[in-house]
Amino acid sequence: MGDFMVTFDPDFTEVVFFDIECYVPPEDQEKQGRSSLVFNAAKSNHFILGGVFRQMFPCKGKREPEPASHIWNFRRDDEKSTLIDIYEYFNRCWESIDKRSRRDNPDLILVGTGISRHDIPALYVRSVKHNIASKEELYETYFKAKVVDLGEAAIPLFNKNANIYPLYPKTVDELLKELVIKSTKTSGKRVWKMYEAKDFDGIKARTAAEVEDAIAMAAAIIKKCPESPKSK
Repeated sequence: MGDFMVTFDPDFTEVVFFDIECYVPPEDQEKQGRSSLVFNAAKSNHFILGGVFRQMFPCKGKREPEPASHIWNFRRDDEKSTLIDIYEYFNRCWESIDKRSRRDNPDLILVGTGISRHDIPALYVRSVKHNIASKEELYETYFKAKVVDLGEAAIPLFNKNANIYPLYPKTVDELLKELVIKSTKTSGKRVWKMYEAKDFDGIKARTAAEVEDAIAMAAAIIKKCPESPKSK
């Protein structure tokens, strides 16, 4: 890697806030695995339902994200078409900054909670499984983006309790409480149960609210960051 300075050009600083939802069948929902994360993208009976995506160019005059894009399937047999739509969405986001130079800005920036551990690896693995594109192309699209996982970015805000290991990633509920943000999410039910009840509209609304919460949390974390000497 080079040691050149990166500048944030307004035209090429692009952020995508997003959240995907997945389904775990009943036989796996209560299994005690190695990790607290139950969903496993490599299991054939686990699959991605879809997600909500909001694109933003924060250095331009308009700082509000674009309207939400919903991409869903709700049928395991349709997962491949949904993965194609999500892959094409991210490729369009890359294309909008393709004219940047190496010094213009970092790559496409993806923001969310738990996305580095769950969403991005899941999209890659499921897309490989369905042969959406070559592994090389999928890697370029998903793993070469810059990732801001809010559960990790906010770790320095939780340094008050000496009994808690400070570098542990934080949950959405912990972030909302610490940042004093009222969640727009109305349902506390697990998405798996909502899926089994065929409450698809509820899943869409819940996921859209989680993206709105992520946008609010990101703004609150930025406000809590100390100002740089140049900005004072």
